[in-house]
Amino acid sequence: MLSPKVERVGSFTAQVGESAIWDEGALLWVDIPDRKVLRTRPESGTTESWDFPEMAGFVQPADDGSWLVGQHDTILKFDPASGDKSIFARLESAPSGNRTNDTCCDRQGRLWVGTMPLPQTGLSPVGSLFVVGGDGAADRIASGLTIPNGIAFSPDGLTVHWADTPVTPHQVWRARYDVGTGRPLDRETFAVLPEGRPDGATVDAAGCYWVAAVRGSRLLRFTPEGRLDLTVELPVSRPSKIAFGGSDLKTIFVTSISDGLTPDEKAAEPLAGALLALDLGMEGLPATRFATGR
Repeated sequence: MLSPKVERVGSFTAQVGESAIWDEGALLWVDIPDRKVLRTRPESGTTESWDFPEMAGFVQPADDGSWLVGQHDTILKFDPASGDKSIFARLESAPSGNRTNDTCCDRQGRLWVGTMPLPQTGLSPVGSLFVVGGDGAADRIASGLTIPNGIAFSPDGLTVHWADTPVTPHQVWRARYDVGTGRPLDRETFAVLPEGRPDGATVDAAGCYWVAAVRGSRLLRFTPEGRLDLTVELPVSRPSKIAFGGSDLKTIFVTSISDGLTPDEKAAEPLAGALLALDLGMEGLPATRFATGR
């Protein structure tokens, strides 16, 4: 297990930090229950924030300079320069109400987005996976999920990974990806986590799958064949999402969660909820922007 130097980036402490993605020299992320989209610039440590009407499940840059922001059963198109917001897509929700959660764009720029139950309704298998195109049309590709997570595509875009955090708490799936239809084919078990549960994930330049092991205090890297080859210890028990960034894409950024910790646990984890950074000398891939008009 590696125990590298881990630094805090900025001063913002999130309840549920998530959706880390590197874009134009800054790290975009969200605090889901606080309904905020955040932009942190590592060089200065400054963090800008924007408030949204509902829980902010994710932020995803688009190729026209806008950002897509997940709400409950809608996806907003947001202009960070003007602050303008408009509904871009609607997602069919459960009667009890869902919210958006984990996301990732395929190599063609379509958005994969998962939905999960709202906190007040309890955990139940009413979540789904959708693929959203540039015209805002949302195609449901999987249902009966609880908390879809760990979505990431191989460098060639022909393999997709995902998980259902509480239902298969240590398992990540993979499937062949039909780039023409945006649908997964022949799902199989890809990897089993020895500790923690699969949360946010990414793939590096070597094609290895990295996942934040929430409640496991670590990052895990799996080879393209599904073999665990690296474990990275973290100073937080609930890491939630990993993203490569920086000018050379060798800085690893990790969001984390403070919500749900007891006062004693928070005292023992002063970095819980912080945006963290570390450098292992490994290179990531540029994030794929959402393709508008596709």
